[in-house]
Amino acid sequence: MAMNLGKNEEPKPRASFREASPSGALTARELRVVAAIAEAAMPPGALLPGAGGPTATALAGWLKDVPAHVARGFRAMLWTVELATVATRLRPFSALSLAQRMDLLSGWEQRRSPALRTALRALLIPLKLLHYERAEMFRHVGCRSDLPVVREEQPRWLSQVVNGREIDEDLTLECDVVVVGTGAGGAPVAYELAARGHAVLMLEEGDFHRRSSFDARAARAHRTLYRDHGMTVSLGNLGIPIFSGKAVGGTTVVNSGTCYRAPAQTFAAWREELGLPGEMSPEGMAPYYERVERMLRVAPANPLHLGAIAPIIQRGATQLGLRHAPLLRNAPDCDGQGVCCFGCPTGAKRSTDVSYVPEALLRGAQLVTAARVEHVNIVGGRARGVTATLAGTPAVQRGARRAPRLTVKAQAVVVACGTLLTPLLLQRSSACRSSKWLGKNLSIHPAGKVMALFDERVEQWKGIPQGYSIDHFEDEGLMFEGSSVPLDIAAIGVPWTGRRFTELMERYPHLATFGFMIKDTSRGEVRPGIGGSPLIVYTMNREDTERMQRGFAVLSEVFQAAGARRVLPFVAGHDEVSTPEALAQFRRAKLRPGDFDVTAYHPLGTCRMGPEPSTSCIGPDQQAHDVKGLYVCDGSAVPSSLGVNPQLTIMAMSVRAADILDTRLDR
Repeated sequence: MAMNLGKNEEPKPRASFREASPSGALTARELRVVAAIAEAAMPPGALLPGAGGPTATALAGWLKDVPAHVARGFRAMLWTVELATVATRLRPFSALSLAQRMDLLSGWEQRRSPALRTALRALLIPLKLLHYERAEMFRHVGCRSDLPVVREEQPRWLSQVVNGREIDEDLTLECDVVVVGTGAGGAPVAYELAARGHAVLMLEEGDFHRRSSFDARAARAHRTLYRDHGMTVSLGNLGIPIFSGKAVGGTTVVNSGTCYRAPAQTFAAWREELGLPGEMSPEGMAPYYERVERMLRVAPANPLHLGAIAPIIQRGATQLGLRHAPLLRNAPDCDGQGVCCFGCPTGAKRSTDVSYVPEALLRGAQLVTAARVEHVNIVGGRARGVTATLAGTPAVQRGARRAPRLTVKAQAVVVACGTLLTPLLLQRSSACRSSKWLGKNLSIHPAGKVMALFDERVEQWKGIPQGYSIDHFEDEGLMFEGSSVPLDIAAIGVPWTGRRFTELMERYPHLATFGFMIKDTSRGEVRPGIGGSPLIVYTMNREDTERMQRGFAVLSEVFQAAGARRVLPFVAGHDEVSTPEALAQFRRAKLRPGDFDVTAYHPLGTCRMGPEPSTSCIGPDQQAHDVKGLYVCDGSAVPSSLGVNPQLTIMAMSVRAADILDTRLDR
């Protein structure tokens, strides 16, 4: 579709907003609007071609594959931008000249009112991703875009995996324990119980993606490995994308492999404030951590594969007298391909799809994929199994037939759907009704990042994306961890538009990225949303806002000390903090949550453990207070933000719960 929306050209007659199909397909008018936004946001540079009509066409194809509520939300934001200029310019956005559109986008980037900025950023995420993921864009800046072909083995345990997409009739299965979810919470329980001779059935809503299918492309990974295409966003005084996996292995497939034990002060707070038993301590949990660390082969990141970012952070942190070191990771054979968050193509990262799940299957467990659990079946106050919907054959998926159902009868049910979905399943099942905390108490471990431009080549696509840390401020609730990203994700991470955006992206080989997370005191809530997706409400309080500001300031100072030419925190009104004077001004600024570009990866606490239903949903044994035989083993059980990456703690808690459950099962 040829499109030329340059200066003084008025788009042709338009279709109505109401004419779009319910599936979210774009009308001809909407395609022109998307092209007008893309053209103004990503103009051509000296090396990189600009966006426009082809980008809009790619976006239309992307929308056809996303959940319907995501497509509707995207179209609503599209029209927010299109109509935002009618009152002041008497013309919609797409009818303005290219120069006018570029000026408007530049102004909206810095607007402190978060609504329009949030809408614009949400629109630009898929547009930038689709425009920059093309191999030609990688070649233009001199970085690799493909991976070696992997020959996949076919181990015997695959015979114990049933693909729910190939089932066209109702099924009934029986087992000792059914485990709902195969991520950091569910997979260790399944392995531990199967190893003790129990009949274990694992159910997973996502698919089993083998490493041969991991091609390092972010857009494909978002479509196949992330929940809601990576478009889950919290609502509140700022919009925060919260990323979680949807596949065998859960979020462990798409995380960076970082492995930390919870700090002693966190355990102390749980004991003192929540009344958890003395076993919840570094000493009490040590045996469980050790078992997990052996399975995952946790070790410091290999210095050979830390990339150029590590020396940069080393010299900046050393100059400032800060403590720094390589991170502990679960990837002993990592060769630094830099694509951990899109599925490890070598299998070096010991995510649960290559560790706990295969080991459970080797010990007799079974796995059904593409199975969405609708209810926990509770009889006489005891969990007796679950009812699930299978994706079914292609005819079923097209709606020609009712989706087949899977009924599982079991002695015990372990729910491990993750912090965002576990409370919704328990609500549908009328479980945890004695507690007012179900779905509440959400912490998300908000994260920020700073980019910096150096004279030296950084080539951040080479090496471990998250391999180095500054842990000097851990006691203050601040952890600094690497976040090097490939070209297409870097494009998303730069919230600019126009020529300055393109010019910066053309300098990508010299661009460094590092991140940080805060131990949040803010709390949110998960509610049932559209299409079975969670509706997340989260408002950042003043304490966390100030901690975020401190994180941006410290990291900016580290980059300055390391010799950066430009330091870019991308905070509203403070996009660039490249001099000591600019940094001092940034520290004095009175900032609001919506001024920051924030993401989150570690939601916790929506079904927290505690001794009493008045303060928790599940007991210290991780069994529901009001339903016998129902256990919660995932991040939702973790009482509060840890201040460090949580996967190791979730796994250790699950191993402990498996030991308890083992003693209660019939032999």
